[in-house]
Amino acid sequence: MRGILVHSLTEQGFSFEDAYAVSQAVWQQVRDRESVTKKELRELVAEFSVATSTGGIERDDPAFDDGLDVLGKDGRWPFSQGRLQHSLLAAGIEPRAAFEVVVEIERELRGQGERAVTRDAIRQLAGGILQRRFGEASARRYHAWRYFQNEDERPLILLLGGTSGVGKSSLALEVARRLSIARVLSTDSIRDVMRVMLSDDLVPTLHVSSFEAHTRLVREVREGLDPVIEGFLEQSRTVSVGVRAVIERAIKEGTNTALDGVSLVPGLFDVSGWQDRAHVLFLVAADEDRESLHGHLVARAHGRGARASERYMRNFKEIFRIQEDLLERAEAHGIPVVDVQDLESAAGQVVAYVVDQLAERHAAETAGLD
Repeated sequence: MRGILVHSLTEQGFSFEDAYAVSQAVWQQVRDRESVTKKELRELVAEFSVATSTGGIERDDPAFDDGLDVLGKDGRWPFSQGRLQHSLLAAGIEPRAAFEVVVEIERELRGQGERAVTRDAIRQLAGGILQRRFGEASARRYHAWRYFQNEDERPLILLLGGTSGVGKSSLALEVARRLSIARVLSTDSIRDVMRVMLSDDLVPTLHVSSFEAHTRLVREVREGLDPVIEGFLEQSRTVSVGVRAVIERAIKEGTNTALDGVSLVPGLFDVSGWQDRAHVLFLVAADEDRESLHGHLVARAHGRGARASERYMRNFKEIFRIQEDLLERAEAHGIPVVDVQDLESAAGQVVAYVVDQLAERHAAETAGLD
């Protein structure tokens, strides 16, 4: 991470401007590589330090004699670019933009010549920069997320539904990274546990994929209903028992959790029932372009998990039909849908939605107390 390199160089006596210029130059050299050794990194830093036009090291500048510390209720801690960048991601901006804001914040803090700053001062500065660069909404999200992290005891539980192979697990992981959600689970893992407990003879639809569940239906499907959807729903109702148990466990532990899976079907969960004890938010991930979704599955067939992807391709008609049903149910129940064709954009949309919901709930609860 460039931020770590900048921080390391400033601790070695570089001016902040020099450290940032060197880190940018090094990053341009290694950005397309899968790995770089520490020795190579040191050589690149040495090379670009000499070439930096601003004069290189300013060891006589008292502002950089010591590291920058942050004062809070829990004591005194070294300033961390990475931690600050994570909190800024909750504003719904892209990681690179968050890094640039961190650079600006640290530049201003160091320019003040203080060796220690309060967390409140950093938050005020961050909010002002976000508002100036990205607008009021981004600043509001940042402050809402900081309030949630420090004042709200209810955990955040994100439910992310979507058809097989659409990319919901990748999206859940990226959102969890941006919001520092420690626990990420899939309904597939819940289903695997339930398979051990419930035999094939007892619940046959549980022992196949969602798009194959219709082949294991015991009862005949009523006329006018789609067997693919009926099999999928029967399986989802069974898995939903385990999903509710996971949610209850997360609430009891107070653990922020992201849960993704095809079995998260709009209408099967009344999230308002948990509202007093947790922030349970539900979205559906989708790629509504049929050709795009098919192309995504084709691409996956050439990498890790190729065998599963080949099954997806053989059953693409059923998979797309399940997505159509999920979208219809999402619209009927007012569940937001996020387009996953661009993972970075989709993650930003989900983060913005989550934090906006937290802000709205806090505002409503505060108004209710007045």
